[in-house]
Amino acid sequence: MNALLVLVHGSPRPVANNTMFEVVETLKKRPEVRERFPLTAVGFMECNEPDIPGAIANLVGDGATAITAVPYFLHTGTHVCEDLPTLLEEAQTAYPHVSFRMGDYLGLSPRMASLLGERANVVR
Repeated sequence: MNALLVLVHGSPRPVANNTMFEVVETLKKRPEVRERFPLTAVGFMECNEPDIPGAIANLVGDGATAITAVPYFLHTGTHVCEDLPTLLEEAQTAYPHVSFRMGDYLGLSPRMASLLGERANVVR
């Protein structure tokens, strides 16, 4: 069974973490996501639960045999370049029967420039 794992930094501000759960719940409702990934979860680097290893354990416990992890990050900092790949390598060792892949981080998408332009037009 395919699973989607959204990798998030996490924040000491609970409201920021709650928003991330809302994003993932919205994602789960999209038919094309639900069809491809019957299981979808969020895993946090810091400051919130489930942490990434815990989220992986939960997905595997729910029957995931292939996990696609997508970093909800804007830049190629240490977490994207080193920490997240290391966590997935450790998970591969812990769950050799599960296939792990990591998608590109969000900031790499050309749509981010369009979104930034749209946000510049919003005045608060």
